Amino acid sequence: MESFAERVAEKVERSGPLVVGLDPHFDLLPPVLLERFAPGEMTFEGLAEAVLAFGTGILEALAGEVGFVKIQMAFYEALGVPGMVALSRTIQRAKEWGFLVILDGKRNDIASSAVCYARGYLSEITAGGKSLRSFWDVDALTVNPYLGEDSLLPFFEEARKSGKGVFVLARTSNPSAPFIQDEGRKVRVFEKVALLVEDCAGRFFANDPVSSFGIVVGATYPEDLRYLRERFPRLLFLIPGVGAQGGAVETLRFAFLPGGLGALVNVSRDILFAYRKQGRENGEDFAERAREEALRYQKALRSLVP
Repeated sequence: MESFAERVAEKVERSGPLVVGLDPHFDLLPPVLLERFAPGEMTFEGLAEAVLAFGTGILEALAGEVGFVKIQMAFYEALGVPGMVALSRTIQRAKEWGFLVILDGKRNDIASSAVCYARGYLSEITAGGKSLRSFWDVDALTVNPYLGEDSLLPFFEEARKSGKGVFVLARTSNPSAPFIQDEGRKVRVFEKVALLVEDCAGRFFANDPVSSFGIVVGATYPEDLRYLRERFPRLLFLIPGVGAQGGAVETLRFAFLPGGLGALVNVSRDILFAYRKQGRENGEDFAERAREEALRYQKALRSLVP
C-alpha cells in the first residue's frame, strides 16, 4: 500500500503543490446558482444543491490541472442533513476526478471518541465482527492537538493502517494565533506541536524521507514557516492563508524541499470567487474564471521550486 506521502509526491510531480480550498461561502455563491437551485424562499435543501453544484463545478474545471482539494466541513455542516449529503457527493466526485481529498474538520477528542473520529474519517468501523469502510473515506484529515499526544495517536494509527494522512494544527494563519501559539518559556506552543508530530512520525514512518503526518503552518507568518521548515525537514506542511487572508506566494520559497516536495499550498477564496473580481456579477462562468486563477497560482508556485 502506498503511503499518503508517496501519493502526495506523485501528485506534486504531475500537478504541482497547489490545493484548491473548497470553502463555499453562502453569501459569495454565484447568483446564477442561487436562482437555479434556491429560487423564492430559501431552504436547506436548495442551498445545499447550490453548494454542491458550485463545488463540483469548480472541481470539474480543475480536474487534471490541480491534484488536491481541501474541503471545509463547516459550510456543509451548517446545512444539516442536506449539507452532509452534498459533502458526501462532493467527496465522491472529487475522488472520481483524481483529486486527493483533504477534509478540513479539525477533529479531536480522547479515548474511544478519538478512535471513532479516526476510523470514521480515515479507515473502517467494526461491529459484531464485521467491518464497514469509512463512509467519508478521505485521503487526509486536519486535527486539533489541544488535548495532547493520546488524542492524536488514534488518528495516526488509523491513518498509517489505511495509507491516509493527518495534518495537525501548529502555526495557524489567523490573526490571534500568537495569543496561545507563541506561549512557552523555552519552546513555543506551536514548536511543541511540531516536535510531537515529528516524534510520532519517526515512530510510524522511520524510513520515509517525508512523513504522512504533517502540520498546518500559515502563510501569514513567513518567518515561523521558514524556521519550522529548517527545523522539521521530514514533516509535510499544509499551508493556508494565501490570498484573502494576506499571505503571499513569494514568501513561500523556503517552505519546499528539493523537487518541490514537503509542502502543499492552499488557496480558497481567490480561486473560488475569481468571477467576482472580474465584474461578472451573475457568475455564469464561475468555474472557468476559477480555473484561470488556479493556473495563475500554480505557475507562481512552480517558480518557487528549488
